[in-house]
Formats: sequence, C-alpha cells, structure tokens
Amino acid sequence: MFFSSTRIFCLAAARALLLATALLPALSARSQCADCDDCRPRFALKTNLLHDAALTPDLGVEISIGQWFSASVEGVWASWSKDAAHRCWQVRGGWGELRVWPGEKSRRRALTGHHVGVYGSMHTYDFEFGGKGWQSKGPTYSAGMSYGYSFALNNRLNLDISARLGYLRGDVTVYRPQCGVYTCVSSKRLDYFGPTGLEVTLVWFPGGGNKNNPVNRL
Repeated sequence: MFFSSTRIFCLAAARALLLATALLPALSARSQCADCDDCRPRFALKTNLLHDAALTPDLGVEISIGQWFSASVEGVWASWSKDAAHRCWQVRGGWGELRVWPGEKSRRRALTGHHVGVYGSMHTYDFEFGGKGWQSKGPTYSAGMSYGYSFALNNRLNLDISARLGYLRGDVTVYRPQCGVYTCVSSKRLDYFGPTGLEVTLVWFPGGGNKNNPVNRL
C-alpha cells in the first residue's frame, strides 16, 4: 500500500512538473511588468498562527518575484520542558517553498489570491507526555506540493490559508522515563504519504508609504 501510494505521488509530481514546464513560458511572458515598479520585489514577514497557538514560535520571510512567483523560507523553534512531571515539547526545523500565483489578484497586489507550490522541509523533535516520549533520530525530511489562498486584511496585512500534501520520512525512537533514566521502548522508520501541513498565516508587509507597498501595482 505504501509503495503504491508513493508511486501515485511520484507520477502526480512528475505530471505537475511537466505541466509547470509547459506553462512556464506563458507565465513568464505574462509576468512582464508595465514598469519597473511593478517588477520590484515585495517582501513580507509571516507567522503561522496554528504553530503559535501550539506554543511553537514560527517566523518566515516571503519575497515576490515578478507578479506570478514567490519564494519563502520559514522556521520553527520550541524547547519547553518540566522534568518533574516528565513533559517535553521540543521542535526545531524549517522549510523552503516556491510558489506560483496564477490569478489576477496577484497582479494587483503582491502575494494575494490563489497559489500553488512545491516545498521541502527538515525537522527534529522530542515530545513526551504522561511518561511516554517520541524522539526523532536525526532529521525528519518531507517534500511535496501545496495549495492555498491569501486575502487582504488591510493595506499591509494578509491572511494566508494553505495546506500541504507530500511524503515524510525519518527515524523515531519511542521511550519511557523510568527511575531517572530514559528507556527505549522501540525504534522504527517513519514513512508517510498524505497531508503534511496546515497553515493559517498572518502576513505583514513592513514599510511605509510606497516603500514595499503590496498594492503599488497596476
């Protein structure tokens, strides 16, 4: 079942890549701007509110490329623990994503409207609750595709709702804290294909006046 799902995903990814390659000349032609101001990159700072609500601080940067493309990097970091109660919440990692913004809204306002993308990520983690824990043995990797929609809240703020689908792989150790030491219960390889992320992201375009103004377009 796993190999069948992986094969389906690889075929879908290959078809998406071929489609993107076929559409790239047309998109590039459409992305020719009427003046230099339209082509000037806009950048935004962003945070996934779902991660923040889960006590996992999240910060990212996204930069528009022309009117139809963008690139972003984002990272998370958390290190909370309470040894007396055997609780631990540690996450470290980040991901990068390339996006295409095919709608007309992205032409009028940067990083707005529908978007599709490809991403890659790397994380380490250590979670322990109620005397049982799960710890990554080295980085856990993921790659796949994303889809979302970003809409304006005001002149400088957007709310971006998106989801990811992809393949995740890594090694995980299951352990129990006993008598002051951590005892390994099991160790296994984690192979997973399916939903890998959900984002409700607050996007802020810093600046004033026409500086980095997302709506300063034709």
